[in-house]
Amino acid sequence: MLRTSLIALALLAACSPAPSSQAPDAAATTTEAPVDPNTAALSATAQTGSWSYRADEGTFAAGFGAPESEYQLTIVCEAASGKLTIMSEHELAPDQATTLRIITPVQILDLPAQSFNEGLPNVTAEVLDSAPEKTALISMLGTPTDRFAVEVNGVSTVFPWAEAVSQALIACR
Repeated sequence: MLRTSLIALALLAACSPAPSSQAPDAAATTTEAPVDPNTAALSATAQTGSWSYRADEGTFAAGFGAPESEYQLTIVCEAASGKLTIMSEHELAPDQATTLRIITPVQILDLPAQSFNEGLPNVTAEVLDSAPEKTALISMLGTPTDRFAVEVNGVSTVFPWAEAVSQALIACR
């Protein structure tokens, strides 16, 4: 009986398909890592234009835009009060409280902001001298980087970095 069982097992093994030596389909085993929305924001094409810098009686400003057009982004330091103001060209109607997010390759900073739609629509964040965000803002944009993004209400705009950004921010240090 033992001999019959061994013969049956041998026949069963001979008739079973051989194990597959092929590697599993790569598409079937590859899982995509979730895309970090902040990394995606920085990978977009940067705006075309250039930065300008202006200092006038204790006010230091950097502005980005195409030649002979309105600025798309301004960073203003009022040295007397230490207040920093960031204005991003963006329409968000009706006027409302919102968040202006600054994104760099190594840091993200959310600033409380307000949209204004009269005249040239913009979203403005004011960072007072005593605000805890001030040091982080100066640190992250005052340091040279290739680019940074500004996001309002899920819409990101990428800007090239320039020394004018650092000059305006550091004036309020």
